[in-house]
Amino acid sequence: MTTGSTTVFDSNLIWFMSNGSTDSHSKVEIQQTMSKICKERGVKFRWVHFEDVVISIEYGSLGLRIKGKKIKYFPLVAMVRVPAAHLKADSEITVLRHLELIGCRLINPSSAILKCVNKVWTFQELAGNGFPLPNTFSYGGHSNLLTTLKTVDTNLVYPVVVKNCRGYQGQSVFLARDRMQLIDTSHLLKHESPYLFQQYIRESHGRDVRVIVIGEKIVGAMLRQSSDGRMQSNCAAGGRGELYQLPPEGEKLALDVARCLRLDICGIDLLVNNDGSFWICEVNCNPGFKHFNTALQMNVAESITELALQELERLREVRKLSTVTVADTSDYYSDHGDSCP
Repeated sequence: MTTGSTTVFDSNLIWFMSNGSTDSHSKVEIQQTMSKICKERGVKFRWVHFEDVVISIEYGSLGLRIKGKKIKYFPLVAMVRVPAAHLKADSEITVLRHLELIGCRLINPSSAILKCVNKVWTFQELAGNGFPLPNTFSYGGHSNLLTTLKTVDTNLVYPVVVKNCRGYQGQSVFLARDRMQLIDTSHLLKHESPYLFQQYIRESHGRDVRVIVIGEKIVGAMLRQSSDGRMQSNCAAGGRGELYQLPPEGEKLALDVARCLRLDICGIDLLVNNDGSFWICEVNCNPGFKHFNTALQMNVAESITELALQELERLREVRKLSTVTVADTSDYYSDHGDSCP
């Protein structure tokens, strides 16, 4: 163990941090896999629930308590699993920023997670970097949603895809055939978060490609197809998944997206044109992988665990070579050049 001015790090400890969201399968699989492999490798492991955490700023120093007990030894690496749809910037992100300022390396970093909380925020980050993005419109306020929709409508080409900016698993998504249908269904739109209106890629109706990237490597790609003719192809919504051979241009696109958003782990959904070219549909910083594992006969949780252990070893080596006594807080991409292509 090494000591900084106010913080002690255990260089043989990894945390797995999650909340009480409904993301049960992938979350539990990561927790069980990390616990098992860490035990086999002689690495200490702790599962931390956000609900049990209290952060502190006492006598000018940052501190943290879990279940009322003050933490004396902090991990060099903490794996974070919080589905973006359930994440709150003034609670979970506050805790994550606290840990980063203490010196913990988060996978994914809090700033990268925030870029995926809102689908428009993701596109804002990707815009201007040459990525193939469907034309997308959203709005700043929705106190009078009907008036807002009429204003947005002047920019739309129908049919148009309507999505909740914080929707997940194919929920709160529909295809508006024309202006009247959009206006007529406006009363059904939930107002907790805004909606976006996106160019409809007809050639990819009912199908997309989910690519999972871990540690700047593509672990696999899955073709998802609707089973009932709907636009949504999410397996959680009844779609079918099968192995997809992603061409080199698709691989480069997915890796460039992950690098631009500075994500260690992500699921990138690509829409497919008939000529084999792609559009970026969405990016998920906490992709589910139950159906992905089944379709590709693999274990994504093992790849995630290996990334955490590799990063732990990297930070150990950094600390051996450095005279700095606090944990290295650089993220993975700081060693890999500029973030966006």
